[in-house]
Amino acid sequence: MATTYRMRTSSRRGVLKAAAAGAALSALPLVAVRGQAAVKKLRLAHPAPTAHGWNIWAEQFKKAIEAKTNGGIQVQIFPNAQMGNERDTAQAVRIASLEMGAIGVGLMNWVPEMSITDAPFLWKSRAQAHRAIAGAFGDDLRKRALDKGFKLVGWTDLGFRAVTNNKRTVVAAKDMVGLKMRVPNSKSYIALMQQLGASTVAVDLSELYLALSQGVADGQETPAPVIKSNKLYEVQKYVSKTDHVLTIAYVVVNPKVFDGLSADEQTAFLAAAKESDAYLRDYTDKDEQELFAFLKEKGMEVTLTVDQESFRVATAPVIDKFPDLFLPELVKIARETPA
Repeated sequence: MATTYRMRTSSRRGVLKAAAAGAALSALPLVAVRGQAAVKKLRLAHPAPTAHGWNIWAEQFKKAIEAKTNGGIQVQIFPNAQMGNERDTAQAVRIASLEMGAIGVGLMNWVPEMSITDAPFLWKSRAQAHRAIAGAFGDDLRKRALDKGFKLVGWTDLGFRAVTNNKRTVVAAKDMVGLKMRVPNSKSYIALMQQLGASTVAVDLSELYLALSQGVADGQETPAPVIKSNKLYEVQKYVSKTDHVLTIAYVVVNPKVFDGLSADEQTAFLAAAKESDAYLRDYTDKDEQELFAFLKEKGMEVTLTVDQESFRVATAPVIDKFPDLFLPELVKIARETPA
């Protein structure tokens, strides 16, 4: 059974509730500019640091959409959990007290089928994942998200996941047995780690550094770019390049907000989001190639060659055990997508 670890978040939630009370009056804020048409303002929140992929996506989106609309749409970014954790952010977007949010497992509270993107060893390559997202696989998930009140407009490639811990070098699946691992508050990640013989504690990304520094968990598993952006090298000793999941998270916008844009603005919006997806994919791919050298320089013991097949075999039963999370029809589409 997973343990859920919670820091004090009442102040953030208080801010969120206050924002909801004021902003819910209007799905799309307008700011009058003297001598010009009103400018439409979009707020985009996420719980990660400014060096994280979500913020990189957000900055690129801001640049692109403001250019494409000649400033007619302007974006204000709120990083570092200013609007709350992932679940808070998702809920705020859903009720239109926030226009946009970048989130990961937080979306699965409403759309559990999104867990498919976290299925272990689902993809043979990054290119295969991106092709699937652009096709029927992505279309299916976009529809499921929209049915629950989220227009899914961005797919943030945060990189292949690595395992870190403070106990021992991890080379094979058996080395995970007995470790207490932090996981996102996600059934799929809890099941994955427990299948490997680890115990789990669920901690939001915004609270991860503090939880590890306090010894709440022995280790965690996130993409190498996240290890860097969240400075986890300061509180973890060992890192192993397991590549067990390609982390694809999401950017969502409130459907009514999107529908409130003109046809030209919607076209510009979607084009900016697509450009931001591509920008982050390239950035993450290049960043991954250099990150493990960076982590070594920071004092971590880096293991690049692991018995990946042992992880693949050990985690394979997870997909079949949880068909409600890893829908068989989506697994089939994913695996049949050309690599």
